[in-house]
Amino acid sequence: MVIAQASGKVTYEEKMNLHKNLPPDRQEMKEMMPEFNSSMFTLVFAGDESIYQPQKEAESSEVTTTNGGNQMSMRFGRENRIVYKNLALDTMIESREFMQKQFLIIGAPTDRKWKIGKNVKEILGHKCMEANFRLDSTTSMVVWFTPDIRVSNGPADYQGLPGLILGVDINDGLRMITATEIKLEDVDKSMIIAPSKGKEVTSQEFDTIRKEKMKEMHMNNPNGQGPGPMIMMRHN
Repeated sequence: MVIAQASGKVTYEEKMNLHKNLPPDRQEMKEMMPEFNSSMFTLVFAGDESIYQPQKEAESSEVTTTNGGNQMSMRFGRENRIVYKNLALDTMIESREFMQKQFLIIGAPTDRKWKIGKNVKEILGHKCMEANFRLDSTTSMVVWFTPDIRVSNGPADYQGLPGLILGVDINDGLRMITATEIKLEDVDKSMIIAPSKGKEVTSQEFDTIRKEKMKEMHMNNPNGQGPGPMIMMRHN
């Protein structure tokens, strides 16, 4: 069933697999941390415009695990990321916080050469088709889009297919984005406002800044124990 409604709200759950890329000599960490860190985002779209942002929830979540009589608490900071898109103008503005500084990454939505596959599955009652893209030898992604909702959009920087993207799988489960609720309805377009606070940079400039800061952190902490979004506390 094709739905003509070109506006609505979609709730997505983003999950990161914390166990998947642990090196062989750090497998014991699996018993000290949860397998997944998840957060909830909302996509509000109307025509060619959309805004994707975290839901208003606790700034951080804490998980406590027990290992050999010891307790370990892990606190996960919420990712403060907002993505505004105007597909008609080929414009994307992404607000991201990095090292306690706010950046506005201004450019165009990523243009991927999707390959539509033959597999299908159902998400929230909508028949979804598979599409694949391989960025390089280390990064691949599979997305699921529904032709039922003829909106060439999706969560974050995923778009460019003949239907709304309801699922994203990066590197075979390392990072997953899945729709958990869909409301096709008229929306208040005043909710779709491009972020404006932060230092304006291009995506290439932001990548350079991030790589330089990460390199600096590694030089200051050669053991790799620099600050990050996850804080671990041991309770004996």
